[in-house]
Amino acid sequence: MEFTAFGTLRRALGVAALGLSVLATTAQADTRLRIAGQHAPDHNATVALKQIKSDLEGAGVGLRVQLFPAGQLGTGEQVFGDVIKGSIDIAHTFVYSHNDPQLEINSIPYLVENYAQMRKVFTPGSNFYKTFAGLLDKQGVRLLGIFGEGFIGAGTTKMPKDAKGVGAKGLNIRVWSARVAKETTQDIGYKTTTIDWGDAFAAIQQGVVDGLIGPTPEAAYTTFRDALKIFITYNAFVENTAYYMNKKSWAKLNDKQKAAVQKAFSDAALGSFATSEKNDREFTAKLAGAGVEIVELSDAERKAIANHVRATTWPKFEKVFGKELLDALKADSK
Repeated sequence: MEFTAFGTLRRALGVAALGLSVLATTAQADTRLRIAGQHAPDHNATVALKQIKSDLEGAGVGLRVQLFPAGQLGTGEQVFGDVIKGSIDIAHTFVYSHNDPQLEINSIPYLVENYAQMRKVFTPGSNFYKTFAGLLDKQGVRLLGIFGEGFIGAGTTKMPKDAKGVGAKGLNIRVWSARVAKETTQDIGYKTTTIDWGDAFAAIQQGVVDGLIGPTPEAAYTTFRDALKIFITYNAFVENTAYYMNKKSWAKLNDKQKAAVQKAFSDAALGSFATSEKNDREFTAKLAGAGVEIVELSDAERKAIANHVRATTWPKFEKVFGKELLDALKADSK
């Protein structure tokens, strides 16, 4: 009996050891993905990345994720470069145009005017998405999805003249350091001064400028509400970021892993549009509650401004984007 018991115990230990060996081999075989984000820990974009990590690791296809949110791996420009090099597998950042001027396509004014168009244009099948994906592909990067964060409006310290039209506004407002921002803002009637985001609040309070273009309703409320009296819902630009992946990292995945990765990021991108619409409405209401007067443009008023910008501002960028591409983008919004 003692020999039999010992033999049984030895066999049991052997099976257990084999099981541990299989688990160790499986763990070693898992594909590890490093994902970098730029948003704050409590931002809805970071919440979405945490859900993506959960989805990928729960898909049962051998994926493990290391998540680095809140700029832990560097600025958006640095992360973009590291994804191109392959030291980071996947990122969620704004895509900058320092490597290719055409990448500024994501900042074209009035690419879309409303949330329905946002859902259509920023998803696969549109001319914009196909072009943007192609430009990233040339950088060695695969586009996994576009994340809509909200529409950009203008905040001012006094009521502009012709606030809902394109006539002279009689105000000088801050713009960011991009020609597309300056030309668009001037073409809808404002004078402009280029000021960094971090210096804009002080510049408004000190009267250097009469306001700014650039914030979503959320940013206007969280950052500028104490300096503003008016917020105008121009929806001139979409605050958007992208999910993108190093092409070599993508090629190393098997078919099931590729399907899981694409689904997780596509789902998050699609979900962002509903969140964007909800946040824009909620924070516009919060601005009003904080005493900021909201100038809400009707669809017809916004359409008139959009048509003016497409006719007046877009041709100024034909040398960068080409007339054929701009015409294709116009077709997207119809």
